[in-house]
Amino acid sequence: MNRRVLRRISILALLIAAIPGRLLAGPPLAIDDPGVLDPGQWEFIAAVTVASTNDGDVYQAPILDVSFGLTPNTQASVVLPYVFVDPKNESSDSDFGNLAIGYKWRFIHNDKLQVSFAPAYAFGISVGAALRGVGDDTDILFLPLNAQYEIGDWSLNGEWGYVSLQSGGDGWGYGAALSRPVGQRTAMMFEIYGGADTDFDNDDLNFHIGFDTELRPDFHLLFSAGSGLREPAGATKLDFDIFFGLQYFR
Repeated sequence: MNRRVLRRISILALLIAAIPGRLLAGPPLAIDDPGVLDPGQWEFIAAVTVASTNDGDVYQAPILDVSFGLTPNTQASVVLPYVFVDPKNESSDSDFGNLAIGYKWRFIHNDKLQVSFAPAYAFGISVGAALRGVGDDTDILFLPLNAQYEIGDWSLNGEWGYVSLQSGGDGWGYGAALSRPVGQRTAMMFEIYGGADTDFDNDDLNFHIGFDTELRPDFHLLFSAGSGLREPAGATKLDFDIFFGLQYFR
């Protein structure tokens, strides 16, 4: 069994595995939101994830995710995960995964609607580490548009973006999410997200259910869990994945 199959959940899921957190995702979800930090504000996220397939498991522990507000409508991010792979019937391994940087520009912002462009770039790791399954040895560029629309207490988010791999095999990443406050300190959320090649001959779809709980104004608890809904013929199915993180604003 090729260890790299462990990371073949979808094009978007591959990116999420390499670029978690605010860079490509709005933790605890897979898709991002268009919101940005205030100028001079920091956001720190420390998280762990596990993704399980019938070929084995992939853990990221920890994921270190740091963002900084640049202007009222822009922010920058950097993310670095440490990855453990545990294939069935093979020995486990670990190493640092793909280092990623991102930039977000929010160009529409009013009481109801926000829209942003959030390019992100993940640097390829060594071929040896990639063959051991801890990341991808090709550089990856993701060019998404993110939108959020408020409908009463509900927030509707959407993402659509082009995925470009230095080694070829470009595609699309996309998703939609709903969130709503539950009580005074918790927001519950549900998302469907996936990826496809450029001609949509091969695509897959996954889902998450999660929550964001405010322990205090500057400190949040993040959690989500989900599974695969559809995958291309012959691809490894995502049995489940879990995200747990702590978020701190300064």
